Amino acid sequence: MTVPVDGCSAVAFESYTGRTPLLTILSARPALLVILTLPEQLEAGHVAFARSLAAYSARYAAEVERRWRGLPPLSSHHNHEEVPA
Repeated sequence: MTVPVDGCSAVAFESYTGRTPLLTILSARPALLVILTLPEQLEAGHVAFARSLAAYSARYAAEVERRWRGLPPLSSHHNHEEVPA
């Protein structure tokens, strides 16, 4: 699924005592709401997923900022290698 984002899109993080955190991604046009949560019993795979999500998000942010500044991308369009967790 590909969803375009704009200035109305948002991301939120919520941390709670006694339960797993929530990560929310919101796109206004088209309307999309994604809430990532975890089961109460966490395993190593959950941590690996969270670390991979953070690594890809950081790369995404860097590429968006480079494009905004008119700089060439650091990676190729078809670059889908795994980011170590």
